[in-house]
Amino acid sequence: MPREDRATWKSNYFLKIIQLLDDYPKCFIVGADNVGSKQMQQIRMSLRGKAVVLMGKNTMMRKAIRGHLENNPALEKLLPHIRGNVGFVFTKEDLTEIRDMLLANKVPAAARAGAIAPCEVTVPAQNTGLGPEKTSFFQALGITTKISRGTIEILVMLLLLLQPQPRLKQRKSRRSRTRIWDLVSLINYQKATSSANSI
Repeated sequence: MPREDRATWKSNYFLKIIQLLDDYPKCFIVGADNVGSKQMQQIRMSLRGKAVVLMGKNTMMRKAIRGHLENNPALEKLLPHIRGNVGFVFTKEDLTEIRDMLLANKVPAAARAGAIAPCEVTVPAQNTGLGPEKTSFFQALGITTKISRGTIEILVMLLLLLQPQPRLKQRKSRRSRTRIWDLVSLINYQKATSSANSI
């Protein structure tokens, strides 16, 4: 089947979004940052029969909504929220049920360089379980530590990222922040192995 030209595709997209706005009384605007195609496919499969997911260009979504404001003026409230990588989830079902289904498909992922942190990232003041030979590692990062019962203990909670801050933004601090991420993984690994050994 030949692919339709751009003008036909756009007109079909406008018709589709208007049809969905007419057919479904409720919708979510969802952020799709850092969502892969496999995860999006799983979300669509889990919502099949209960909701419809529609992604697209923000300008096209805004244009379609503005063209439909005569029929439904309440849609104007959606316009300021169409910013960034977003899409619509249209439904006739209970919103809390659909939201729970969406949140059930949320999976943790490793941070990538340049990605925006969705939450604050901290290293708590704790015993790391690492031996005293690693003190130079902490000193190079400027983390205050002490040796307690033969292991290194972090004395002060360390704030790695604030919420809207991109990860590893500045080249100068890239090496030290990468080493801190390695530290966090190492601490978590040490805790996992020590708890596995105690079982």
